[in-house]
Amino acid sequence: MLRKMNIRTLSVVFFVLAVAFAIHKITEPESVGNLPANLVSFAPEDCDKILISPRGDDDPVIVIIKDAKGKWIVKTENSEKEFMADSSTVKRTLKTMSQLKPIRMATQNKDRWEQFEVTDSAGMGVAFYNDDNILADVIIGRFTYIPSTMAAQMRQRNPYMRQNPGTMSTYIRRRGEDEVFAVEGFLSSQIRTDVDHFRDKSLFSLANDFKYPVELSFKVPGDSSFVLTQTNGQWMIGEVRADSAAVADYLKDIRNLKVRSFANKEPANITHKLAIKDRNGLTSVIEAEFNKDSTLIMSSQYPDNWALDKNNYLFDKIFVSKSSLLSN
Repeated sequence: MLRKMNIRTLSVVFFVLAVAFAIHKITEPESVGNLPANLVSFAPEDCDKILISPRGDDDPVIVIIKDAKGKWIVKTENSEKEFMADSSTVKRTLKTMSQLKPIRMATQNKDRWEQFEVTDSAGMGVAFYNDDNILADVIIGRFTYIPSTMAAQMRQRNPYMRQNPGTMSTYIRRRGEDEVFAVEGFLSSQIRTDVDHFRDKSLFSLANDFKYPVELSFKVPGDSSFVLTQTNGQWMIGEVRADSAAVADYLKDIRNLKVRSFANKEPANITHKLAIKDRNGLTSVIEAEFNKDSTLIMSSQYPDNWALDKNNYLFDKIFVSKSSLLSN
C-alpha cells in the first residue's frame, strides 16, 4: 500500500514538473545563433560620462559626469542643480556594465522587442562616453527569473533543505541592433533612474581633516543646552565629569553619518544645533528642524545634503541628552 502511495506521489510530482517545463519552453524563447563573447566591453577608467534614459518619455535623462578634478557629478539633464555623486556607486555601475556577457539570445526579430521591453520607449537606455565618443549604448529591458528544476524536486522531498534559488537575468539590446540577449543578474537594481540613488549620501564625518573633537556644544529648546569639553584627556560637562565610555560610544555613533532619504528643502526653522570643535579650532555644525515624525537635518560639511530623517533615526543619534553622557 505504501509503495503504491509513493508511486502515485512521484507521478503527481513528475506531472507538475512536466507541465512547468512545458510552460517555460513555450513562454521562454530558445537560444538563437552564436553568442558574442561580450555585449559590452570597455575599460571603466575610460568612461567620463554616463547617460541614463528612464523608461517612457516623461522623466528627464540622468547625467553622471566626471569633472576636471576627477570627481563624479550627478544631475538631471538641462538642470543647473548638480550634486556630488557617490564614487563607489558609480564604480560598481561601471564594473557591472563594462563587461556584460550574454547567457542566451532571446530573439533576432524586431517584432518581439516589446515582449522583452527593449524598445526605445519601453526600455531604459544607458550610454557610456569618453570625450563624447560612445563606448557602449544599450537598452535594458525586462527582468526574468527562472526557478531551478532541481530545486523544485528537492523541495518536494525536504521543504527545509537550502535550495538553489534559480537564475535571475535581464534582457538587453544594443542600440542600433536587432538582437536581444539575456545577461545574468537584476540590472535595474543597480542602474536606477533617480538622481538620489547616485548621490553622495554623506552628512557628517569625524575623519580626514576633522579629528579629535575637544568641544561639543548642544543647543536645544528650553534649558537643556549644555557643552561637553575635553580637558587634560577628561570629558567634562561644566564642573561634572562625564562618562568617558559613554562619550566614546556617542562619538562612534556620529563618526560617519549618512543620509537615508534626501529632503527637497533645507531646514528653515532651526530647533536644534550641535557645534563640534576639534583641537585645531576647526568647527563643524549640524542643525535640525525637529518634527516628531520626520526631521530635517543638515551639516556644514555637506551643505547641499539635506536629510529627511524619517522616524528621527539620525536625530536621536546626534542630539542626545546630558544625562546619557554622565556617569550613573
